[in-house]
Amino acid sequence: MGPSLRRIADSIARPFVRLLHEGLGLSPAQITWASFWVSAVAAAAIAAGKIAPGLALMAAGQVLDGLDGAVARTYGLSSEQGHRLDTLLDRASESLIFLAFAVAGLVPALPVLLAITAVLLVTTVCDRSGFDPGFKRVVLYFGAWVAWPTLFAIIFGANLAVYVIDLLIIDCQFQNRMDALGGDLDTIASRAARQEAAEGAAPPPTTQPVLSEPPGR
Repeated sequence: MGPSLRRIADSIARPFVRLLHEGLGLSPAQITWASFWVSAVAAAAIAAGKIAPGLALMAAGQVLDGLDGAVARTYGLSSEQGHRLDTLLDRASESLIFLAFAVAGLVPALPVLLAITAVLLVTTVCDRSGFDPGFKRVVLYFGAWVAWPTLFAIIFGANLAVYVIDLLIIDCQFQNRMDALGGDLDTIASRAARQEAAEGAAPPPTTQPVLSEPPGR
């Protein structure tokens, strides 16, 4: 989500943000954990075959997941530790929900595992690339019209494509840094190697031991 869209979303969510933080005294981390536990209950409902209640709970978990960041930004509580916790619990929530569809017998295990793997791959690079459209569990709301295995295939394919795009973005960023340094990686590495070789070729300074004359001479 871009900065402008994030500001709009924060403005819309401001009454709920105030309720959670000022009214209930919840910190961003506590909201993050609440989102996870709601998602875990959603996964349990789906695994039991109660799809509609499970998806409703999944939506509630996603709303809470958006509000934790809004609280952090509004009250100046953002931190790297909070970002890591949010990312970790997001992936745990999605994995539980995805696996619940396999437990319920709605989707074979392989497509579920492939979808989880693709999402995790995106997570490993999206912070460096700055690109993550968040195309993960949202497509599951279309289960009334599209077969569940097809939806998981879409999740897998979309996130695999995002992973490739992220790698390309990171490569372009790296090349730009190399250009700013005056050459490509091979050139810079060659310069460093020549400099190291030149420094290694110079004889190291030697110190001759100072011999003192024996007493009496």
